Amino acid sequence: MELEKGVHRWIVDISEWNPSPNYFSFAMSFLPQHEHSSITRFFKMEDRKRALVSRLLQYALIHQVLGIPYNEIVIRRTAEGKPYLLYLERSQSISSHLQYR
Repeated sequence: MELEKGVHRWIVDISEWNPSPNYFSFAMSFLPQHEHSSITRFFKMEDRKRALVSRLLQYALIHQVLGIPYNEIVIRRTAEGKPYLLYLERSQSISSHLQYR
């Protein structure tokens, strides 16, 4: 897959987004469970919304640019909290194709 050259910027205006608690939980459900505490640790709803949208955009970007299915995306954090993609190469077992004599 050849990536387009240049910079892509995504802007999300959350200033008028006021989700109900159920809707916010639904949006969080698209993220892996280990990401939830990094969102709910914030006291102010504005900070929680920013954290949620930030995490969702990270997964969407990786999926769109690299074509990795959402359920295979693994994002880890450095000691400083910076995200990085943990790339796990898919391996296929060939043991079932071997003939033992």
